[in-house]
Amino acid sequence: MGTKEQLARVLSALLYTEHPILSNTVFLAAWGGWPDAAESATRSLRELVRQLSATLFVSIDPEDFFDFAEQRPMISNESSGSRKLTWPKNEFYYWKADDGGRDLLIFIGVEPNLKWRTYTDLIHKIASESDTRLLVTVGALLDSVPHTRSPRVTGSSVNTDLGPGFEHIRYAVPNYEGPSGLTSVLVDRLGQDNIPSASIWGHSPHYLQVAQNPTLTHAILSELQQFIAAPIDLSKLAKEAEEFDENLVRALSDQQEIEGYVKRLEERYDSEEEYRQSPEPAALVQELEDFLRQQRGSDETAEDGDNDD
Repeated sequence: MGTKEQLARVLSALLYTEHPILSNTVFLAAWGGWPDAAESATRSLRELVRQLSATLFVSIDPEDFFDFAEQRPMISNESSGSRKLTWPKNEFYYWKADDGGRDLLIFIGVEPNLKWRTYTDLIHKIASESDTRLLVTVGALLDSVPHTRSPRVTGSSVNTDLGPGFEHIRYAVPNYEGPSGLTSVLVDRLGQDNIPSASIWGHSPHYLQVAQNPTLTHAILSELQQFIAAPIDLSKLAKEAEEFDENLVRALSDQQEIEGYVKRLEERYDSEEEYRQSPEPAALVQELEDFLRQQRGSDETAEDGDNDD
């Protein structure tokens, strides 16, 4: 297959429904999977799409980018009684500012298993066609933070200047070294075109086994507001977050071991003058297991002492 045929095949993965003309665009992107703890990142962008009535205009065909034995399609039952098969989605939405201000390009996808560079080239093509002036990637990770404190949201950027209108935003330069996610790959790709970027990360308590964390989603959207010209209503999400927090209190009220671990996290959280880099997930699990083991050992020692009496 020649170069032209190969290029045509690659570009055929972009499934357009229209070709909007965007200008002075802020590009927001989030991926499900590893960089989306408790679905907080993708849900924040879905909430933006919903509130802004953003328009879906192009998607990436998943065929060449996913190992479907790893990232399986989902089957569901429709209200009509039919069955629906859903493949991994990678979708672009747009919203045009009424006052001629900054337009929005919103991407919600799933980290692919294969051909990351080709996949990133497709995203780069849409970003270029959309007159992207700033990229903001959104993620969520598991961290040793207590649910009893304000959600932690951190920002980082390799650029000291994020462009006109964003001079007041000063994020720390990232210092992480190690295995990379799609966020770093896309930041690097757009950086080759001198497009500035910022990354926002929400930090989810690693000991909570929850499908969604509306408290963290609310915090991420609050941080994202400074990049968006349109007003966003967070009142409904704030109420959902309040109910979520109340349910957590009830669910954990009789779990003394977890309460003890949370108190340790609170002490660390309150004493930190600045945020330290999150440990790897395996280290988080090990920390919790070590704490619970110590607690059980202390309880057994106390029981033995009582029996001696």
